[in-house]
Formats: sequence, structure tokens, C-alpha cells
Amino acid sequence: MIQENTNIELNVAEIFKLYGQAHKYSPGEIIFQKGDSTDKIYYIIKGRVRTYCLNECGDEITLFYVDENQLIGSESLSSIQKRKISVDSVTDVHLYSIDASLFLEKCIKNKVSILNLMEFFINKIIVLSNYICCNRFMKNNEKLAYFLYANSSSDVVQYTHEQIALLTGMNRVSVTRLLKSFAEKNLISQQYKEIRILNMKGLADIFNSIGYFID
Repeated sequence: MIQENTNIELNVAEIFKLYGQAHKYSPGEIIFQKGDSTDKIYYIIKGRVRTYCLNECGDEITLFYVDENQLIGSESLSSIQKRKISVDSVTDVHLYSIDASLFLEKCIKNKVSILNLMEFFINKIIVLSNYICCNRFMKNNEKLAYFLYANSSSDVVQYTHEQIALLTGMNRVSVTRLLKSFAEKNLISQQYKEIRILNMKGLADIFNSIGYFID
């Protein structure tokens, strides 16, 4: 039996691991679908998931990807009762789920830092704002340069050409052609499922350093 300890401040990840249920998904498995109940919230331990919706013809429209150490299904913490989007696994995924009301209860009892909790939602706002900003560019080279700039972590972008195309609204051929052009200009180098940024300023010069969260 898990003992409550009111003298130790836990973080969000620890709450999920202590009180949640572990799940593993293979690539392409559905985690939840639009219309499902919003009773649970999820924390990704390992892997990448995709959020998407369907258009009138039934085609899947990819919205964005979510990686490890992030929350999904956070609408469970609101008054929304049905899922607005669907989520499936892109890679092998290991995550924890927990009932939303239990999650809040344990956060309060175990003194989870408000700053730690809010960090997840601020990061999500930044990601969504960057996607919106990316799609304001009319020229594909500017759009791609901004996407790479905004989505790099330690100068590395871990998206495939197809994933970049889905997120930016470009076709895969255009993405591949422009990435090759960027590589020839020594702005980036390409490896398997990974793009390394060599010249961040050079990318910023392409889109004139205009962006919502660009320093």
C-alpha cells in the first residue's frame, strides 16, 4: 500500500508513477479517440504520439506530435466531457494513465509544485503558438526554416520528412528538396530521422527572425 507523505514534495511524473497505471503501445495503436470520455489524463514516459482529427471525407489530419515527459489528454482537468481529438502512437510508447480527479487529489496531498504543473501547459501553449506562427509564412523556405528553428532541441530536430510535411502543410517532395538545399548551404546536416542545426542564425535570416517566441 502506498503511504502518503505530506512532508515530501513530489513532481508530476512521480505522481503518475506512484498512483497511475502503466501502458505500452506499439506504433500505430490508438490511445484514445475523439468522442471518448475525458476521465483519464496521461503522462508519456517514452516515445512519441500523434494527435489528429478527421475531415469530412474521413481523412486523418495530423495536428501535432507529443514526445516523452509530456502530458496528453489534459482536457480531463477541465469541464470538457468528451475528447475533441484522437491520439495514436508513432513509435513504441510507454505511458501512465490516471483518473483526472485522483490526479488532482494526489497533487494536492503530495504538495506538487504549481510551477511544475503549469510548466506542462506553458510548454503546450508555446508548441501550439509556434505551429500557428509557422503556418503564417507563405513561402515554403521561410515556413520550413521557422519550423526547424522553433522545433530544435539542443540543435537537433527529431522529425522525419513526412512528419514535417504533415505539420507544415507542405508536400513531402518540397520538404526533401528544401532540406537538401539547406544542407548544401551548411545550415543543417541530415541523419536518420534527425536533422542537426549547424547555423541557427542562417535559418533565422531566411524568415527574417519574425516569430512569436523567437528571442
